[in-house]
Amino acid sequence: MIPVLIAVALISLAAVLAFRWFERYRYTDAWRTSEFRGWAFGFLMWFGGLFGHRVPPPPQAKVEFAAKPNEPDPPDSGGTAFSNQAADDED
Repeated sequence: MIPVLIAVALISLAAVLAFRWFERYRYTDAWRTSEFRGWAFGFLMWFGGLFGHRVPPPPQAKVEFAAKPNEPDPPDSGGTAFSNQAADDED
């Protein structure tokens, strides 16, 4: 029982120290240029994948619009609009 408690205490202490180190390291210039950054992101993606989480797709750099900027607005579709109680009206 005592060796298990010692192991739990050592693992907890190592986890706290590693978290505190990473918390400080995360905001340094070394983090921005390190290979550890890619490894850490890869690990998070792998670990999240175990639970079904996925990263959203990156934003698109090129945006295409359906209408050109100099074209006039398209005409309305026509027809009359439904009344507010259209769903409640009976045939």
